[in-house]
Amino acid sequence: MAYSVDQKNARPGGDAVGRDKITNHIHQYSSSRKIEALMEKLAHEIATNEETRQQIDTLQLYFERRSHDGVEGLEAKLEHSGRADCKLDAFAKKELFAKLLTRYSLYASAQEIFAFMLARADTRFRTYVLPRVDELSISEIDALVISDIVEPIVEEIGFGPFNVNDAIVAGMVYWLAEQCFVRRHK
Repeated sequence: MAYSVDQKNARPGGDAVGRDKITNHIHQYSSSRKIEALMEKLAHEIATNEETRQQIDTLQLYFERRSHDGVEGLEAKLEHSGRADCKLDAFAKKELFAKLLTRYSLYASAQEIFAFMLARADTRFRTYVLPRVDELSISEIDALVISDIVEPIVEEIGFGPFNVNDAIVAGMVYWLAEQCFVRRHK
């Protein structure tokens, strides 16, 4: 005997399903939520003077210089890529980032935030900028760095115990160049 059900005039108060309703909830935390939580944790660490003497591995990775082509250091990279006229600005911005990094690197949460920022800049540079350095002008490369690296990171990091702006994130990109992770030449 077959059963038949007529649902023509059914008016359910919720979902109308023929049998079992399966609902999957996937909770993914956006990077901005992660950063927000780390900023809150950092504020607590600063307030309680909770410092660490160890450096997390992800951050340590970016302190290890890796020359890919023998062009080492920021000054050499700027000259090699035809950007010698940008030295003063590049060094000033790099120092802004380096001072921020030094000031907050004693806090575990800040290390995680810096590691996130550096990894994001490194990945975005390798993905969006480096493949195009031979085909773009210096000003086009600069615009790409701003739109694909600087602005997204400034937006993601937001506000907290330390704030980042375009100059600091641009300085981080120059700092990465000093460490040989970023190069504006092939």
